[in-house]
Amino acid sequence: MLTLLILLSYTWSTSQSTIPTHFYYSDMAGYFYRYSMFFLFPMIIIFTKLKKEFIPMVIGSFILAMIVNELISYGVFFGLWTTLRGTPENPIPFHKNHITYSAYLAFTILLSLYKFIHIQNKYKKLFLLLFLTTMSINLFMSAGRTGQFSLFITAIFLSFIYIKNIKTLLMTFITLVTVFILAFSVMPTFKHRITQAEQSIKNILENKNKDTSLGTRIMAFDTIPYLVNKDNLLFGVGMGDKPYYVSTTLKKDYPYRLVNFDKHGFLHNSHIEILISNGIIGLLLYCSIFYFLFTINVKDKLIKYISYTLGISFLCFGMVADIFFFRAIMSLFSLFLGIIILQKYEEQKLIKNEN
Repeated sequence: MLTLLILLSYTWSTSQSTIPTHFYYSDMAGYFYRYSMFFLFPMIIIFTKLKKEFIPMVIGSFILAMIVNELISYGVFFGLWTTLRGTPENPIPFHKNHITYSAYLAFTILLSLYKFIHIQNKYKKLFLLLFLTTMSINLFMSAGRTGQFSLFITAIFLSFIYIKNIKTLLMTFITLVTVFILAFSVMPTFKHRITQAEQSIKNILENKNKDTSLGTRIMAFDTIPYLVNKDNLLFGVGMGDKPYYVSTTLKKDYPYRLVNFDKHGFLHNSHIEILISNGIIGLLLYCSIFYFLFTINVKDKLIKYISYTLGISFLCFGMVADIFFFRAIMSLFSLFLGIIILQKYEEQKLIKNEN
């Protein structure tokens, strides 16, 4: 069912991608390429070609790859070497920007946390504790608020799902808040980004400059009445026409001037972008993927945890970025979606064989 929904969502999006008159603003060709090559095709390959017994190796390899990324990031931070886009103030390794790297860090922290709680070997447990600590520090060293936001929200929801004892739940929440307070106190980059966010919110409330990183993401919700109307509510304006439509409509009707809206036609919000591009039908298909991630019945406890974590994390990512614009984020989504679908398929096949 999950596979079918993803294919339906893809088919609906592409069927709604009309050929735009103004190619400069169009992301249609780029959308086809990104969605197919970095999301749909890898996911299909994973759940059709990967053998179930190799799932732990794939997850372990992902964590190992993140350890390598982390070592490089710390090397950039301490000035031991440089990367294409990393600086000591924003030490990103191989990733294109801090948004994608922070998203990977947040997801890896949550994945490693499960491993830490359930692993029995004390030496592996000690290593994972060290890894969790350095990974968390690394997250707050970067300028990526996307990952920090996702980590906080996802950790809260996972706590409500898995922790039944009120006292333990309260202690978990206090610990989480304490970590963020400590990070604000000792991490200059994190403190600077939080201060920027505070100023952006203040500017919006006082009707001052709204054209900031956070301001763009908050004001995206304010544009909905200007962009969605009875003519495009059901089917959308088409993926190809969306950037041009957003740009020209907001230039004409929207009272505030924001560069990303006016020049690029990007709202930095996957959920709103899909509503505008593909209408209510496209948005419902898109949301149904997350619904099945939350409700999918798999016996493997790690895979079930991953399905919760993936669903909540990517809902958070989608609120502050366009998931289907960043290749690295799509690849992460694709990898673990493929693993979840594979696990579900193998469990269903086992039940059929037993019957």
